[in-house]
Amino acid sequence: MKISIEYRPHQAPATTQIAGAPTDGAPAQGSAPTSPTPPAAPGRTITIRGPDGSQTTVVGLPPGFSARDVIPPQAVDISVAFFLTIAFIIIGLPIARAIARRMDRRPGPTQIPGEVSAQLNQLNQAVDAIALEVERISEGQRFTTRLLSEQRDVARQTLPSSTDR
Repeated sequence: MKISIEYRPHQAPATTQIAGAPTDGAPAQGSAPTSPTPPAAPGRTITIRGPDGSQTTVVGLPPGFSARDVIPPQAVDISVAFFLTIAFIIIGLPIARAIARRMDRRPGPTQIPGEVSAQLNQLNQAVDAIALEVERISEGQRFTTRLLSEQRDVARQTLPSSTDR
C-alpha cells in the first residue's frame, strides 16, 4: 500500500465544476456522483492520498499553530535529560568496564632480582650475628655486676663495725 502525504500552505479553496452539472449542488442526471470535497481549514492543510489517488484525509492546522505551544517546556527538558543519560550510559559503561579490566590485569608484586635477594640474605645473617654478640656482651656485663656485688658484700662482712671498737 502506497500512501502519499502532501502539504500545502493555505490557499483559497478551488471550486470544481463538472460540465452540465447544476449549480445548486445536485448531481447531473448523466454524470457520476463526485465525492464532496471537505471544507478547507484556515491556515495550513495536510492532505493524505491513498495509492489510487483518492483523497482520504484532510487535516487543517490553525494559522500560527506551533508544536511549542502544545508541548510543555518541562517535558522537553525531561526528554533531553533522558536521552543524554542513555547516551552517557551507552558510551560510559564500556569505558568503565575497560578501565576495571585493566586494573584487574595489573601484575602482582614484582620479582626481586637474584642479586638483591642474595644481598638481603647476607644482611639478614649479619644482623643475626650482631644480635648474638650483643647478647653475649650483656651476659658478660650481668656476670661482672654480680661479681662486684658479691665482693662488696664479703668486704662489709670482714670489716669490723664501729660498734665493736
